[in-house]
This record gives sequence, C-alpha cells and structure tokens, in this order.
Amino acid sequence: MAVGSTAQAASIPGLFTTGVDNFGIALGDGASDPHYSIVSPSGPGIVVSQSNIPGDWLSNSSSSRWIWQQFDGQPTNVTRTFRTTFDLTGLNPSTASIAGTWAADNFLDQILINGVSIGTIPNNPAGSNFISFSPFNINSGFQAGINTLDFVVRDAGFISGFRVGEISGTAQPISPSPSVPEPSTILGLGVLGLGAFCPRKLSQGKKSKQDN
Repeated sequence: MAVGSTAQAASIPGLFTTGVDNFGIALGDGASDPHYSIVSPSGPGIVVSQSNIPGDWLSNSSSSRWIWQQFDGQPTNVTRTFRTTFDLTGLNPSTASIAGTWAADNFLDQILINGVSIGTIPNNPAGSNFISFSPFNINSGFQAGINTLDFVVRDAGFISGFRVGEISGTAQPISPSPSVPEPSTILGLGVLGLGAFCPRKLSQGKKSKQDN
C-alpha cells in the first residue's frame, strides 16, 4: 500500500481530554472516565470531586477535568499510570503526530507510546505542575491499528490528580494500491483483439484477389 504525497492529513479519532464523555462533554463528580484507565492497580480514572480540588490547582473546565484513582484524590504518595487508546486503522502510522497539554499533582515521570518512552518530560522543580498546563508532542513510535498512550504520574502530597487539557493528532490516510487486472481478464482482452484483427486481414485478402 502506498501513501499519496499530496494526501491531506486526517484527524486521528479516539483522542479525548480527561474527564469527558464520548461527546467531549465534561463528566460529573465521581464519574468513571471512559477514555483513561489506570494500568495497575487496574480500574478507571475517576473524576475528582470539585469540593476536593485545592484552590491552587487549575480550575476544571467544560472541556476537561481532573481525574485520579478515587473521587477524593486518594491515595497519595503513589505512582499511577493512566492509559488511553486510539486506532490508526486506515491511516499511515509513519505520518502520525499527536500534541496536547498536561497537568499533574505532582510529577509526570514519563509519556509512553506503545510502551516506549518519548524521552525526558520537563517538570516544575517544586512539583507544582498543577498550576498550569505543560505541552507534549509525539512524532514517532506509532503502529498500525490500536495504539496505547500512557502517562506515568507520581504524587508527593496530601491529594493527587492528573489532567489532559488538550489533545489532538493527525495522520495521512493510506491510499489503496492501483488495481491489477486478473490474468484471465488480460487473456480475454487478447483474444478479443485477435478476433478483431483476423477478419480485417481476411477481408483485405479477398479484396486483393478481386482486384486481380
């Protein structure tokens, strides 16, 4: 299969911020996030209740909310990996890229695409990554079909939280290979061509005899 050089990039489906439903609408307090699950111990990410969010955290919005293992931001002083998946079927993985923003109480240790780290993640020295969003970009490591995107978050305090504020991606569609005629079709076309040729030769022969 080949990708046309002039193909227009398409949006990667299945990428969502944290704390929203399948339509991108913010979930309620204590709801299970359908797009971000905790790898170990396994379970869904839970929307942290507004009443438990400290005043120095980024405010929730209509497009993303804080999540953790429990609605009250517990347990603390632990590391949790949040996983989301997306499907590149019909898209060329070598042309894929994803960009977004994250926030965490307190540290984002790694981002992994299909189990491979994208490299060092800059964190605020004081661990105050909950006061503003930080950007991330992924430009390699994609594969055909289902892909996994992991965020490894480490807490050091009395309440925990993780948030993806923005996320989007593009990839070029895979163009179908040019169709090749079946051998039987080629043979049939050859026979038809021969049939068209032979009567013409015969008629030319008869005409020559008549002229003589």
